[in-house]
Amino acid sequence: MNKFILKNLIIYSLILGLIIGIISIIPYIGTFGMFALLFLSAPCVIFYLILDGKLDLNTVKDGIIYGAITGFFANITFSFAYAIITSIIYFIFNYTSNFILTTMTIQSPVWLLITFVMFIGVLTATTNAFTGFVTYYILDFIRDIYARKHK
Repeated sequence: MNKFILKNLIIYSLILGLIIGIISIIPYIGTFGMFALLFLSAPCVIFYLILDGKLDLNTVKDGIIYGAITGFFANITFSFAYAIITSIIYFIFNYTSNFILTTMTIQSPVWLLITFVMFIGVLTATTNAFTGFVTYYILDFIRDIYARKHK
């Protein structure tokens, strides 16, 4: 795998995870943020890199690998951003948008949080590998339509 592509995938995934983690603090938007993290982070990053000219999906395998990498790293920054901001808001304002996650973040030992983040990271890598797979076929379909129109 090309190191340039890998570096861009990781950087944009980390930025997207941070943005979703910050937005997920808003009470009713947090559910949509987690949905976006689970299913839409790979297509967003892949489409952005393709439009920017830094990536090209040539095989199904590329779509699956890029999706899994994107999902895992987006989850890492999402989890850390969400946990830190939730803890700060709880300690300063004594307010929580999700009582169970805030209590788990504050009361759990660090090893348990890291284990939970890694478990969810594997889950998001799996779901984003699938959406990367679907992204390849959607892009292939669009390329096929474009090729037919411009023969």
